[in-house]
Formats: sequence, structure tokens, C-alpha cells
Amino acid sequence: MADLQFVVRSPANQPDVVEVRYDCACGCKPRARYRRGAQEASYEHCCCGNVHFVGAQAAQRLEAYLAERRAKGEDADVDGYTTHSSQVTAPWGEPVTVAYGVPHTLRKH
Repeated sequence: MADLQFVVRSPANQPDVVEVRYDCACGCKPRARYRRGAQEASYEHCCCGNVHFVGAQAAQRLEAYLAERRAKGEDADVDGYTTHSSQVTAPWGEPVTVAYGVPHTLRKH
């Protein structure tokens, strides 16, 4: 699963928030939110090992997160990650960065 298909929406009554999710093959629906203009990125890590960050410096934050987990030995079972970065369009029309990592070996659900 090298190319995740993201669903983009704003939650009800939160027009300055974008929620970015995908339907994982394991059955989960991981979602991360970004508030317009924020200087941070939020993330969610799926049970199978996929992880995605949404927002400011998403790619750099993903890489730092994976490096920290690697240093702690937390992802030895997935045999490393392939990372990707793309952009989605927020409901207010601006691009928002989404960075995601796909493990070389998926964890069982």
C-alpha cells in the first residue's frame, strides 16, 4: 500500500479545521487534523504501522517521529518505512501538506 487515498473535510462547526483521513486495508480509519494557520502538524499511527502527519512541516515531523521510534526500537517488527509527501486542498482552498510512512512489513490487525 504505497499510495494512500486521503479523504479531506472540515468537521461540523469548524470551518478553519481540516481533517485528513484514509480507509486503511486493515479496517481502521486513521485521521489527523490541522487548524488553518497553525505551525504544528498532528498525526495518527494506525495499528498496522501506517502513520500520517498533516500540517506545517509534516514531512520533517514525520521523519523525526520515525527516527525517535527507531532509536527506541519501537518499529523493529516493521523493517523500516518508505515515506511520502503530498498536498491536499483544504476546504478553504489552500494546500495542506500530508506526509505518510508505510512500513515495509505491515503489522497484523
